[in-house]
This record gives sequence, structure tokens and C-alpha cells, in this order.
Amino acid sequence: MMKKQRFDRRLFIKSVALGAGAVGISRAAHPVHAAATAPSSNSIKYWMHGFDGGEDPLELATKLREAGFNTVVAGGAAVIDAVNKAGMDSWICGGGFSLIRDEDSLKAKDIFDDPQAWFGSASPCSQEIRDASLDTYTKMVKTEGIKGILVDGVRFASPASGLMPFLTDFSDHAAKRAAELDCDFSLMKRDVTRLHAQLTASGKIRLRWFEQIATPSGLLEWLSGSPGIMVWLRFRRIHTTGHLNAIAEIIHGAGLQMGIYIFTPSIAPLVGQSYEDLRDTVDVFAPMIYRNYPDHPGPACLNWELAELPEELKITGSAEEEAVVKAILSWAGFSDFSITPTVEAIRSELPPEVVGLETARARALLRDDKELAPILYIDDPKMADTVASVKEKGVYGINFFVFKKDWAAMTAAAFS
Repeated sequence: MMKKQRFDRRLFIKSVALGAGAVGISRAAHPVHAAATAPSSNSIKYWMHGFDGGEDPLELATKLREAGFNTVVAGGAAVIDAVNKAGMDSWICGGGFSLIRDEDSLKAKDIFDDPQAWFGSASPCSQEIRDASLDTYTKMVKTEGIKGILVDGVRFASPASGLMPFLTDFSDHAAKRAAELDCDFSLMKRDVTRLHAQLTASGKIRLRWFEQIATPSGLLEWLSGSPGIMVWLRFRRIHTTGHLNAIAEIIHGAGLQMGIYIFTPSIAPLVGQSYEDLRDTVDVFAPMIYRNYPDHPGPACLNWELAELPEELKITGSAEEEAVVKAILSWAGFSDFSITPTVEAIRSELPPEVVGLETARARALLRDDKELAPILYIDDPKMADTVASVKEKGVYGINFFVFKKDWAAMTAAAFS
């Protein structure tokens, strides 16, 4: 995405929510959605996230349909009407734990009790924030003309949001929630504090630690002495799954389909998102596999998720850079690819084969009949290779983030 045309995902989600209609839809108690059939190379559905039709949305919608698109994710009555008239499905997108007021009492807290805002979000554990989130979806399902709602941002902070936002949530909200979920809050905080100490240690000490945990046995050895890390990740997972299940009840209760913009399998466990927990609840999985997203910050963008913390920790250009980057690539399972072990290299782009690997991992975590439609960054100079790596991994659809004026040229290779 070029900086002159930067797209703020938070504003997009907010605009979609505000565009939700006021007319109710009768709810079915537990609608049964037909199982997807095995996809063939010519039956893949194409999605576009975003829409800018100006004064004539039907003209753009028609062009998208003629190009081969099947679904548009965008809000507003005029857009939804145009998308439907053009013969496509209309979906809208909702957010997660939005910071409804800029108050520290609503924010996540780090290990030093400092408030942290991330991706426009508050503490995922705040009851007020959780209630506001569910209320938003209760309103969104009343939107006329939509087939489903994609859920984005229901998670905890990721590495791309920075070290201290990532090492959350240790607020009073989280302490209360941890007690409810039988997770040892003190143990979590103790070992996440130890993790922070390792990540911020002096060069030689940190280098030895990275070298140790670069191997499965070394990582297991370290984790066995830091059990609070696994409790912390388990806490994130249980809480996130619970909130997504509550959203699913609202969406399915309105007779709509539920999709999720979910982190890739290599990153999802860090933010509390579980493919296994959600595979019987979510109808459409859309892993966010942006291999070359250019703008900072890049939450959910794979290149930024791997590069942000090393950059923040001033590893770039240091004597430990190669070892640290190799350890990160090893954790992600990308060691077999030809990736230069520098922060700059992974921040710039990851190879198209990584997109295919993450897609294959997602498929392995889901049932064969579960609809899988990865969302890719639209401005990819290697689009043909990226799409080819995805199509052969059992996908039902391909989504593009985000609509741009040159969308036709940017996506042409996907249809060839």
C-alpha cells in the first residue's frame, strides 16, 4: 500500500459499523449452514475488502463482478445495494475490543502496570469493553442485504504493536478474568517479566538465550522453567475464544454467516486465536497473510510481525542480528526458505512460498469442508506466484486487502 493511499483498518471497521442499517432481521436459534464442497481450480471465490465507488457504486460493482469477483466486504446501504445488484455477495466487517474512551482505566496494562493502547484497542478483559463489542455486533446484524459479517481484531496485542503492548494484559480487568478462568495471574506476570528481561538483556546474554531457544529442545527446556508463559498464552486463548463464541451466537442468531480475519497459524497462538477452538463455530476463515505490507505499523502483517521486535530491540546491524533472525525464522517454521537473515530482509518481504505454507497449515487445522479464504495484500509484485502458492492448498476463496484504484491491474494475475 502506497503511503499516499494509506488505509486505516480501524477507520474502515468503524465506518462499516456505523453503516449498519436499523431494520431488524428475524433470528433463527441455531441456523445450520450447508457444508462447503471441495473446491476446484475454477470454483474459487474472489473477495475484495473495501470499496470506493464514488457517485456510482453500481458501475464499480459491475466491473468487479465482470472481472471475476464474487464478494465485497464493505459497508453503507448504497454500496451493499450496488454489490447485490451486480450479482455479488455483500459482507461487512466488525472490530474487536475498541477503546471506546481514551481512559487509562480501560486500557491493557503491561508488566510494569503502565497502560498500553494497541491497534485502537483497550483491555480485552474489561467487561465494559466486552459489552460494547457485543452491542456493536447486535446492531450490525440488523444491516439489510448482507450475507455475513467478518470479525477482525478479537485478540490480544501482537508483536507488531511493540514489545510492551505485546507483553500484556496485567490490568485489574485481566486479574479478575484470570481468576474466573482458573489461570494463575501471578505466575503469568512473573514469567512474562522474565521474558522481558531476556529480550532486553545485554548483547551477549541475549544472544546466548536466542541460540538456546532456536532449537525445539532448547525452547522446551526454557519453557519448562517458565511455566507462566504457557499459562499466559492459554489465558489469551481461552478468553479470546469465549468472546468469539459470544459474537457467533449473535451473528448466527440473525441467520448470517460468520467469518474471521485471523492471524496466520505461526502467529495466532501468540494473540489468543485458535483455529482448533473456532473450527466448529466460524463459517469462513480468512488468515491474514500479508507477505510484503509496506507501511508501519503492520499488525497482522507477517513481515512486520516478525521484524518489529528485533527492530525495536535495536538488533538491526548488531553482532547478534543473524542469530536472532535465524531463531525467529526457525520458530515460524520458515528456515527452509531462502530468506536473508536480516531484519531489513524480512521486513521488506517474505517469499510467496511462505504464503502457501501458512495456507497449508491453516487447512491442516480445519476440516476439509471448512471454507478457507486467505486475505492477501493487493499490491504484490509477485502476485502470480503468491496466488499460485495459495490455490494449490485447498482454499475456497482468495480475499484482497485493500481496494485501490488500480485494483484491476493488481489482481489480474490472480485470475489467470
